[in-house]
Amino acid sequence: MVETILRLFVNEQQAQSILSNSLIELIFFVLFVTFAVAVFVHFALFSRLRRIQSFLTSSSSLDISPLNRFQAEFEHKRKQESVETFVQKKFSSWRMFQVPVISLIKLIQMTVSVFILVGVLGTFIGLSMSLGSIEGTGDQLVENVGLVLAGLDVAFYTSIVGMGFSLIMTILTKVANTEYLLTDIMLKVESYLEDHDQDDMGRLIEVSESINSSIVQLKETNQESLQNIEQAFHGFQEYTVGLQQSARDLALFNEGLSKNLQEFSVLFDGIKEVTAGFDSGVKKLNKNFDQLFTYFHSMDKRNERMASAFTETYTKVKELSTSQTETLQHFQESVEDWKNYISTISDRQEAIHGIFERMTAQSDHLVKMMKENNQQFKTIFGSDVSSKLAGIHTSLRDLKGDFDKLGSSIVRLPEALNTIHIAQTEYKNLLKDRLEDLKQFNHDFNNHLKTHSNESQAFEKHLNDAARSYEQIGMKNSQLLNEINRTVQQIIDSFTHRENQLESSVGVLKDTLSRYVASLDGTLGDKLDKVGRNLGEYVIDMNDSIKKEFKQIGQITEENQVRSARAVQQAINDLNQEFQVLNRQLQSFSQEAIRQPHRIRVGTND
Repeated sequence: MVETILRLFVNEQQAQSILSNSLIELIFFVLFVTFAVAVFVHFALFSRLRRIQSFLTSSSSLDISPLNRFQAEFEHKRKQESVETFVQKKFSSWRMFQVPVISLIKLIQMTVSVFILVGVLGTFIGLSMSLGSIEGTGDQLVENVGLVLAGLDVAFYTSIVGMGFSLIMTILTKVANTEYLLTDIMLKVESYLEDHDQDDMGRLIEVSESINSSIVQLKETNQESLQNIEQAFHGFQEYTVGLQQSARDLALFNEGLSKNLQEFSVLFDGIKEVTAGFDSGVKKLNKNFDQLFTYFHSMDKRNERMASAFTETYTKVKELSTSQTETLQHFQESVEDWKNYISTISDRQEAIHGIFERMTAQSDHLVKMMKENNQQFKTIFGSDVSSKLAGIHTSLRDLKGDFDKLGSSIVRLPEALNTIHIAQTEYKNLLKDRLEDLKQFNHDFNNHLKTHSNESQAFEKHLNDAARSYEQIGMKNSQLLNEINRTVQQIIDSFTHRENQLESSVGVLKDTLSRYVASLDGTLGDKLDKVGRNLGEYVIDMNDSIKKEFKQIGQITEENQVRSARAVQQAINDLNQEFQVLNRQLQSFSQEAIRQPHRIRVGTND
């Protein structure tokens, strides 16, 4: 295999001469195998780290192996160790190919020098073997030296291959920089865990604590600088008085700085109290919202019960109206039948009356005829007429029987009329009872509507009270925000004033030190100049860091104010929308309740 690879770069004879020694062949084999393994491992590691970095950049989350496992372990151990220590520990224990990733990166970087060393080792071995083969004297020695010098190019091939592999690995490690990717991933994971581990108020407190610790460190460094200056000026008694005065000034400055720190801690305690009060106010607001939501829930249940009651009432009224309509239809049919019966009876009575009149007229005519006949009979027949009239008397008796039958049939007519009158009275009483029930139902329904109207007015009153209470809460929140803004502005003003005092004190200290330094010569002057410059740079750096911290505090407080104001405004807008929807529902419900009685009355009139 080694000879095949070498034939790609040299001819067959040179390859055979290079590999004539088994030790040189072993060195070439080690170089080729190590280079192949290093390239494979490097690109595998680079592709894995590149994929993790791309995922972090695109998604801003840790949902990829092994970062998700690190995050899960950090959730359990966040209180035991810091984020930086945890990230370093976990990435140090991360393994690929059963080897820690950091050790793998170092091994790949170490191959750059290993290739050179192995190549040089092969060259030295080849030179040693070639020089050791020189034997003989005179012309034979010259020939052997010539052969050795002719074959020296073969000995340097291992160095050429090792340096070539070293150059290639150097380019690969610089172009595909796995160490940079691992560092970037560690920083992103650390920032992600820190961002999700702390909230804004916690960061504000940590920033404040860091400011406090930095100021305490400034005090300690100032004291150490003072001690160093006192030690430096100990050998020069003529400058002791001025140096002690400067030390007193610096001590006064430190006392003022400590007082400022105490005031700063008091201000932060006040901020903590304000945030605690704001937290309690938010909790009370949440409780009020919960009570309001429970009241809305109870009102919804009550409205549902009222709607169900109205629905049942409407169904009962509808059933009653249908039953009344059916009763009225039956009564109307009975009245129509009774009218037809009365009309038929009246027609029959008129016909009977006409018959009676005709019968009376005929009877009168018959009496007249009989009188005339009697007279004629008397004139014609004399006393024999009575015997002949006996037959007529019997016929008249039969006619009387017929009239008696007709009278008995006419006697039954008042009983029928009395029965009709009784039925009409019963229908009248039944209709009167139904009308009284309907009147009582209308009265009860009117009272129920009045009660619902009173309850709606009371609910509207409660809504108005709730709106006023939320307006008061909004005013209190705005006052609280104004107080927070005023407190932050006072803090900023006090910090600005203290910065001015610090700068003036530093200027005075610089002037004092410059005057003392100007009076000194030689090494002491150079030392004091260096001390003054270092102190001035340190104070300037500290001022810059304090300004940055104060800017961060102002930004965080502004973000909190804007966030809280948006949350309060969103809550007020949601409440207004809920109130509007509820008012519209109440209006529609009241209109529907008003329309339902009208429909009931129309049905009753029909």
